[in-house]
Order: sequence, then C-alpha cells, then structure tokens
Amino acid sequence: MYMTKLVRVGNSTGLTVSREALTEAGLERGDEVTLHAEAGRIEIVRSAGDGYAAAMAAGRAFASRYRRAMAVLAK
Repeated sequence: MYMTKLVRVGNSTGLTVSREALTEAGLERGDEVTLHAEAGRIEIVRSAGDGYAAAMAAGRAFASRYRRAMAVLAK
C-alpha cells in the first residue's frame, strides 16, 4: 500500500505517485491512463485505446446495475 496526499494544482486537485508504485503497476511517467471513480475509490488504468476504455466502462455499468441479479446467478 502506498500513501499520498491530494494537493491543490491551480483550480484542480492532483496527487503524486511514487516510482515504486508506478513500477509495481507497470506504468511509466507519460502513460495515458483512464480514471474510474466511485464512492471513496478511484481506479487508474492504462488506456489501451478507446475501445478498451469504452468496454470496461460498459462492463462496470452493467455490473453496478445488475449486481443483485449477478449475485443470485453466481450461486
């Protein structure tokens, strides 16, 4: 687990990511990433083109909307 602090950057908010965390995640400075936010959580994923990001967003929306139905089917 890596700790960091949210800081003001102009009118936005930024954070720093340690070199160790980037290495462990397989990311490098300058990589394009996609952010997925939900209550209390932000996921950072390397962008693999528009199709991948769109498919992941659709999958997350489906999983969120049909969470109960999928739980019942998984039994």
